[in-house]
Amino acid sequence: MLRLPGVRGLLVFLAAYAVIYWSHLTGSQMGVDARISFFLGSLAALCMALAFVIAARPKIAEGAFGGLDKMYRVHKYLGVSALILFLVHFATVPDGDSAVEAGAALREEETHLPIGPFGIFSAIGFIVLIILTLNRKFAYHRWFKTHQFMGLFYTLVTVHILLFLYEGKGFSFASLPGLFLATSLTFGLGAFFYKLLVFPRRQRHHFVVEAVNKLERATEVVLAPVNNLFSFQPGQFAFLTIDAPGFKEAHPFTISSAPDEGQLRFTMKVLGDYTRRVRDELEAGHSVEVEGPYGCFDFEKGPDKQVWIAGGVGITPFLSALRHLQPGHGKTIHVYYCVREQKEALFLGELHDIAKRVGGVTLGCLQSNAGEFITVDRLSEELSGSLSDWHYYLCGPKPMIDAMKKGLRAEGVSAGQLHNEEFDMR
Repeated sequence: MLRLPGVRGLLVFLAAYAVIYWSHLTGSQMGVDARISFFLGSLAALCMALAFVIAARPKIAEGAFGGLDKMYRVHKYLGVSALILFLVHFATVPDGDSAVEAGAALREEETHLPIGPFGIFSAIGFIVLIILTLNRKFAYHRWFKTHQFMGLFYTLVTVHILLFLYEGKGFSFASLPGLFLATSLTFGLGAFFYKLLVFPRRQRHHFVVEAVNKLERATEVVLAPVNNLFSFQPGQFAFLTIDAPGFKEAHPFTISSAPDEGQLRFTMKVLGDYTRRVRDELEAGHSVEVEGPYGCFDFEKGPDKQVWIAGGVGITPFLSALRHLQPGHGKTIHVYYCVREQKEALFLGELHDIAKRVGGVTLGCLQSNAGEFITVDRLSEELSGSLSDWHYYLCGPKPMIDAMKKGLRAEGVSAGQLHNEEFDMR
């Protein structure tokens, strides 16, 4: 579930700028069309600055948004908002003659500052890259490489706005909106360079591939730590960067091992080129950099009555949690493992053994080919008490997750009782 404190913080930040901007320009000689155009353009730039801060993955923000996966959803929304605002900004840029004496175009003629080219190049670059991000058919590895140019175009748009402030006709660096803009954009630029230059060295842990186990339509990669294993909670995920040809870009995967195993296990469904190469080409001995852990899909802090719903490879966070459970854990847990047919149910025998050993866990495998589906009606029949007495943890295909959340909300289950993990980072 996307937590509201982080979203509220972003909205308050943008609303504060709007109040400061329009209050300062009360009675200004700047034309109304110029005011609106610059407001939209500067608001787009602020959205991009916030997106860069989120992309730097500050730990303090992860809890405010409900996990890194939720942060990246907000990151995407900020990018889409910036795209729309840039387009409207372009459509509302006044002609030099209508910008009045305080207009940016008139001042540019007097000082010969290259404000226009910086703005045009940066905005066009942003628009192209954001459209590529939204195009689901654009391959991940190509998107990963092109997306890194965001920093270049953000630098250009920052220069564009700073030159406007330097002119000082509408308002200057020394004004309240000028200070707000300059500080925010510079902070966003700092976040970009931190993520590019400092972050990788501080956050990555070194591992070696110990084994690559081929499963039914999935692959289990076992990693041994070079030094000590970092601590993590069941349900968290990490980014893997494999030091081998064709594996250079970082990919997020859920940790499927228990925290006390002394090694990391990642269970990956074979979905595309990358996971297919992992299955067919990755060998023991390759070096791997692991960045993490991330995520707030926390079962241990949840209430005593929990329902876990996994679709296919969505079992991975629950694998980690079940492997970590000990007898006397004190919770009542119903696990619904949804697959097309039983042979696709990864580690099903191990999971049954764990359920018997630790107690308090009811495990069911639902096979869609046999007409078995997870529904709200099934939950009503099989769970004791009201559906609103339970907390629900969901991981799997988006249509299944959306349908279950909608059905449970209709039965009176609050949004705070629904927890799901998302791994769509673009």
